Amino acid sequence: MTDYYVQVIDDGMSIVEQFWAVEEGVAHCGITPSSLGTHHADPGEDIMATLRKRGFPLEGFHKLSLGPGQYFPRMARPSSTQPECSPGRNPDQSTAARNTRTISTGQLHALIRELQQICRVVHPIEHNFSVYGHEIRNIIVIACTEVEAQWKNILAANGQKADDRGDYVKLSSPMKLREYRVALPWYPWIEPIAPFEKWMPPKHGEKQCLPWYDAYNAVKHDREKKFAEAKLIHALEAVTGCFVMLCAQYGWDFVRRADAAADAFFLLLDVPHWGPSEIYVPPYDTTLQARPYPFGSS
Repeated sequence: MTDYYVQVIDDGMSIVEQFWAVEEGVAHCGITPSSLGTHHADPGEDIMATLRKRGFPLEGFHKLSLGPGQYFPRMARPSSTQPECSPGRNPDQSTAARNTRTISTGQLHALIRELQQICRVVHPIEHNFSVYGHEIRNIIVIACTEVEAQWKNILAANGQKADDRGDYVKLSSPMKLREYRVALPWYPWIEPIAPFEKWMPPKHGEKQCLPWYDAYNAVKHDREKKFAEAKLIHALEAVTGCFVMLCAQYGWDFVRRADAAADAFFLLLDVPHWGPSEIYVPPYDTTLQARPYPFGSS
């Protein structure tokens, strides 16, 4: 059995990463065997002990969750621990994946246009965040329906049931949704929005904390009594939630980087921090393999 590691070397000036393939008695620097990068264990020693003796500090070695070219369906991750590489990418470049991303992007752009129209009538300042109405309700319903579609299909792609929010919340940790924070450059006075900041599985009977999604369920099922929940702030949060879900699925293939995004409707301010063991390993050939995320062990 082969285990894969990333060696992270930080000399205080720069960070260098090197991938390793380690099997019984042998370690290959750079994943594949080579005359310069293959190490054999000294007699009676574990290969890792031999590497330490040869000047490779084991503190810098991190065992990877996935092998070269493996990835979790519809989940973006970086292939480096460098902060600027997050949110990374989803390696799936199939026609089906590109079509899904394109259609979802079109839906988000349609929502942004509708939200802009409302913000031309209701100035989006904090004093007006509680303003509600039919068009605002429609945006909340459509945006949350789109977010639900993302949740359902990500879970399905990973072999999980997706019946209700008790299932949906399982995506919060593996996709690190709580760590995304987004600015709205067109309305710079609005505080950055972190739509999933407090979204996690409830404990001891607590309720999931996702106010804009609660508002969606309220105005969808009982508009007559809950109409006031169709607030402008919830529309802003719901559309931002839609944006974050696409970032978390497709990474830099979907969203523009900071300089290029300066005039965009959304600007990523904070993105997930990925530990060395969590990153995707580039394939050593052209082979890619989707592996369902191990929800049961997370």
